[in-house]
Amino acid sequence: METFKKNSVLVYEEVKAVKFFLWTFYIILVPYDFVYYYLVPYFNKQEVGLPLGGLGFFFHIFLFALIPLAIYLVKKGQPEKIKYIYFIAFVMLDVVNNFMIYWGTKEQFGSGHVLEIYFILFSPIFVSSRFFWTMTIGFFLKYTITGLIFQSGEVLVPMGLIIFISAIAWILLNRFQSYVKAITSIFEDLRQKEKLAVIGQMATAIAHEIKNPLSSLKGFTQLQQEKDKGDEQYYPIMLNEIDRINAIVNDLLILGKPNTGVKTPKKLIDIIQYVISVIDPHAQRKEIQIKYDVDDSTVLLCDENQMKQVFINLIKNAMEAMPNGGTVYVQSKIDGGLALISVTDEGCGIPPEILAKLGEPFYTTKQNGNGLGLMVTKKIIEEHEGTFNIQSELDKGTTVTISVPFED
Repeated sequence: METFKKNSVLVYEEVKAVKFFLWTFYIILVPYDFVYYYLVPYFNKQEVGLPLGGLGFFFHIFLFALIPLAIYLVKKGQPEKIKYIYFIAFVMLDVVNNFMIYWGTKEQFGSGHVLEIYFILFSPIFVSSRFFWTMTIGFFLKYTITGLIFQSGEVLVPMGLIIFISAIAWILLNRFQSYVKAITSIFEDLRQKEKLAVIGQMATAIAHEIKNPLSSLKGFTQLQQEKDKGDEQYYPIMLNEIDRINAIVNDLLILGKPNTGVKTPKKLIDIIQYVISVIDPHAQRKEIQIKYDVDDSTVLLCDENQMKQVFINLIKNAMEAMPNGGTVYVQSKIDGGLALISVTDEGCGIPPEILAKLGEPFYTTKQNGNGLGLMVTKKIIEEHEGTFNIQSELDKGTTVTISVPFED
């Protein structure tokens, strides 16, 4: 919430915070000044009224004159500016008022206002670190400069009070921000699960219906290709596109169906060697080497076919990141009760803004991709009670690390 986004819900929440801020601001301003300048002096047999030589009631008139501006900004959908305007206006009026009262006199400076505490203590309601630091530093500098100009040590008391109140407000602000982050994280998880549920419904509803006619279409296309030997230009393209559609349908089926895989103990080295034997011919044509350093004693409790699909997806992605050739490294190690398996490429890397979106449904950077490969991979890893992590550095490469439990 540091950068205010023009979202209707956020605008509404900011408006509510601003209304609360304004109501309490004026409720504190008027009674405090009435009690401080009229009631207390009256009962103490002192001079009643606002300090002579200052702005007097113009101080309050100027602050009340900001109300129409605040209403205008709310109607314009810019309530986030109001709190800064009130802060700047209050500080400027207070500084001018103090100079008018104390400049050129021998009277000891001893001014302060409860609204300064209010500004800092209530700043967490806006959940904005920038506003908090603006006010805290602003008030602290105000008293520092005032103390230097008027050569008064009295400013040390309000400065200490500002530090104390700021510490309390900072704790509250951090708790509020922590709650906001937690709620945002929950919302993102729910949104992701909702997407997965939608894809699952799509898969169960249409995947089988697509797959059956697709098989017939491919069979008749191959039959027609055999009959029409004179034209070999379009049939390979048609068959490749049918295969691509079939691959998408298979991904949807994996996402849509519940976890029915049978988990059995399988050596990690056997799985990796099988995957490499399948991919290596294609890798050699692209001048890519696949090297692996895997502990041959590591045994995973897994669905073998699903785990093979995971490493096929990851190694293919690594190869596609290196159009000019290179080396793909597959490594494993044991960390506590988990087997950590990493797939590293020497490609161009992934920008941070794209990295955060990888794995979302239908999000892809590939021209012919569908955005389901990584999603299927993540789902399989999660069903094996594992985790999935991607680290990337531009122009240096990407490392995908999965952690899954292993058999002792």
